[in-house]
Amino acid sequence: MRGSSTELKVGAFALTVLIVFAFMTFKVGGLEWAKKKGNTAYVYFNNIAGLDEKTRVKIAGVDSGVIEQIDLLDGRAKVRLRLDPGLKIYKNAVATIRTTGLLGDKFLDLQIGSPDASALKDGETITNVKELVDMDDLARSLITVSNNFTNLARSLNDVLGTEEAKRSLSQTITNLREITTNLNRTISVNDEKLRTVLDNINSLTTSVNNLIDKNSEPLTTTVANMRDFSGSLRSNGPELIENLNKATQELKAMVEENRPGIKQTVDSFGSIAEKIERGEGSLGKLVKDDRLYESFNKAAEGINKTISTVDRFRTFITFQSDYLTKAKDAKGYFYVTLQPTADKYYILGVVGDPVANVSSKETRKTVSGVTTVTQEDVIKKKIEFTAQFAKRFGDAALRIGLTENTFGAGGDYFFNDDKGKISADVWDFSKNEKYSKNPHVKVGVDYFLFKNLFLSAGADNLLNSRWRGGYVGAGVRFEDEDFKYLFSTLPSIPMK
Repeated sequence: MRGSSTELKVGAFALTVLIVFAFMTFKVGGLEWAKKKGNTAYVYFNNIAGLDEKTRVKIAGVDSGVIEQIDLLDGRAKVRLRLDPGLKIYKNAVATIRTTGLLGDKFLDLQIGSPDASALKDGETITNVKELVDMDDLARSLITVSNNFTNLARSLNDVLGTEEAKRSLSQTITNLREITTNLNRTISVNDEKLRTVLDNINSLTTSVNNLIDKNSEPLTTTVANMRDFSGSLRSNGPELIENLNKATQELKAMVEENRPGIKQTVDSFGSIAEKIERGEGSLGKLVKDDRLYESFNKAAEGINKTISTVDRFRTFITFQSDYLTKAKDAKGYFYVTLQPTADKYYILGVVGDPVANVSSKETRKTVSGVTTVTQEDVIKKKIEFTAQFAKRFGDAALRIGLTENTFGAGGDYFFNDDKGKISADVWDFSKNEKYSKNPHVKVGVDYFLFKNLFLSAGADNLLNSRWRGGYVGAGVRFEDEDFKYLFSTLPSIPMK
């Protein structure tokens, strides 16, 4: 027992060590146990020297995501980011490659932008990028500048280094010294002349004053003449003056006549202002009651939320047709998908089922007294309806509701950035379909070849051997934005 117990302990210890090493290997190697959650975004750089996959994405110095994949596209680096769940960035966000410290590791710094711009959706590209400064290019530029300085110094040395250049420079300095000396001497000599000019200006000012004093009487006469002119105007325009007097008197009479009404109006305005000040009446309550102000604010916030919800609302319209190998006929679908949020949507559809209505026709034939009874199936197409509620959880979605006129449920798994979808549906639990002993089960795959065109294939009615078979088909799906673009590009028809 003792040896057995020791071996058991050693084995348990070794197993524990292996588990710890395996965990550390996955942790250090950056291997993920499951697909990471969060939104994706793309950034394009001309040079990402120092950035690798698994490099951290930081916002304000805080780890907020990781570089998930780096590809080369048209000579540029295409970087796919996986941002943390719940992180909201805007279309004017800015991506920059930075370094931790002077010689530290590089990381991707992300500025989320301002709420003035719309939010960046999952899978969209950040267009504002600050490119990395290449140290090699910077060093080469510095070397070029250094060479230019060297050439400049060499040129100056060639110009000023000779004995002739030195003599010329010395002579130039001597000439400048002589020029400044002569200029100083000239100013000293002409100082008396400048004083004379100033004296002349002073004399001119005195003469002007004397002229005004001597001609004061003629100026007075001119003012008197202007007064006489105004008197003449009065004597020559009695009718004008009389009309002005009449208009003034009528205006005064009208004011006197309506003085009580004017006073009453002013008093009414004063009374209204006092009532508003005291908070009386609807207008007074609007001004004084803070609760009414808060109610208006809440109503405005509710309207803003409603408008934001409408902006996020998406609508998809799908047309699809499948060929059923068992029924050897086509089955048509028309769906309208209403998606108020990214993880919740509603599906409304109309289905043209070629085998929805199956009945038996009995035929009797009598030949030579022998009656033969034969039965054959009469299959008719029928229009059925679908209405489901769907909830998405990452790459998976669950659906429940009405499926082709009966209760049903289903599930979807999305892959390759939602280009592909694996679906499973089950309905008709009451086995209303003729010759059906089990519910209707359908499993298939849809894959988008282009943005709006997809192919579908799978197996239909797996649990009922009478109608079990495969199907292949195709369909188109449009979003409301596609219709807006389509209608905006249609040529206008002139109406005459």
